[in-house]
Amino acid sequence: MPLAFQPVKTYLTLIVVFSTFSFSTLAFAVKDGVVIDAEALILKGDFNAAYQLLEPLEADRAGDVDYDYVFGVAAVESNNATRGAFALERVLAINPNHNEARAEMAKAHFMLSETEASKIEFNNVLQQNPDAETKKTVEKLLTAIQKIEGTTTTFGAYLDFGLGWDSNVSSAPSIASIGVPAFGGLLVQLDNSARAQSDNFMNLAAGISVRHPFTNQLAAFGSVSGTSRINGSETAFDNSVLDFNAGLQYRQNQHNFAVALQDNHFDLDSEAFRHAYGGSAQWLYNIDAYNQAGAYAQYSRLKYNGNTFRNADRTILGINAGHVFQSDWNPVIYGSIYGGREDACDPLANFLSQDIAGLRAGGQLSFSNKWQLLTSFSFEQRNNDENDPAFLKKRIDRQYDATLGLNFIPARDWSIRPQVSYTKTDSNIGLNSFDRKIISINVRKDFSW
Repeated sequence: MPLAFQPVKTYLTLIVVFSTFSFSTLAFAVKDGVVIDAEALILKGDFNAAYQLLEPLEADRAGDVDYDYVFGVAAVESNNATRGAFALERVLAINPNHNEARAEMAKAHFMLSETEASKIEFNNVLQQNPDAETKKTVEKLLTAIQKIEGTTTTFGAYLDFGLGWDSNVSSAPSIASIGVPAFGGLLVQLDNSARAQSDNFMNLAAGISVRHPFTNQLAAFGSVSGTSRINGSETAFDNSVLDFNAGLQYRQNQHNFAVALQDNHFDLDSEAFRHAYGGSAQWLYNIDAYNQAGAYAQYSRLKYNGNTFRNADRTILGINAGHVFQSDWNPVIYGSIYGGREDACDPLANFLSQDIAGLRAGGQLSFSNKWQLLTSFSFEQRNNDENDPAFLKKRIDRQYDATLGLNFIPARDWSIRPQVSYTKTDSNIGLNSFDRKIISINVRKDFSW
């Protein structure tokens, strides 16, 4: 969706960043059976099970440092930050020098949007003269907090490699022929290049981005990314995309504003096909740590190489919202509604001008720190202004897209994503109706500094 759901992204980033600290500093002494069982679950990464095991005992065991610490870790890591913070406070009330409890308390504070308290706790850990490894980890996390807060310059990059199968690489109909009313219903045969063709493919992608804050409120950002898709046999439909993006971001309390210039190049079969350039404006309102809403506007000029008849101006306006549930598996949902226009630049091509309306929705379930289930759905309707000169009627398209995938994080900054997607376009002009299924798996490596 044009406007990213930032709290979700921030929360997931924190889980990855903090998990390194939690595992590396988790140290247990000899304790009773139930606490030992919970520790074993935590060390396996099954925080939900550890929390479920310990939570019913809190009324009887509260005040036991060993129990409170393990329960606090299980609660925070299973996204029950408030319960975890209370347990860790009991630990620190008895043992103020419990560095591991302070570190976990710092994480709880951050998850509860208490950034300053989080930094204070990490600094308290440093004041306790921890070992060199712990000190290095805490300093790294303090830097990570600064990056997430946007108070220091950050750079990011990624590399992505994928393999897959596409049932319709050209997004073409499966029909063999079509009647053309403008020629008295003459039946026109479609050659193979104009009909649905399946193929295997390889996908390569890379990108780099930078964000530089001028003040705590104002920052500049920019990015460059590229994607190249290589088909196994249908090489006429090999394509590549190159994107440039640069703009300014202004943050005031819960409000976040951004404006950007955008430039997109789409090549087909190693030749320039379309150039789109323009700008966008976005407003994002963080209602709280779990809810967000916003609005956006986009404008782009579409220029087709060697086919200026199709050049057009496209404008989109939309609103969106997202919510993070405080429950097992950390469900996330988001949605967007938008509308707009695409106006042909050539007056003789007004039959290509169209009204656009659509919606997008999606969600995520996090089974653990390593596994997430991702799904999305979108619908778009496009109504053309005038009759198509060949088919003698106004074209109306309805497009449906659905995606289901898994995201596996085998190690920090690595992800593996198997995915299935389906696209269906229904049009009152048969030449524009098609179905498309894509099965793929991608491996991605992220970098940040």
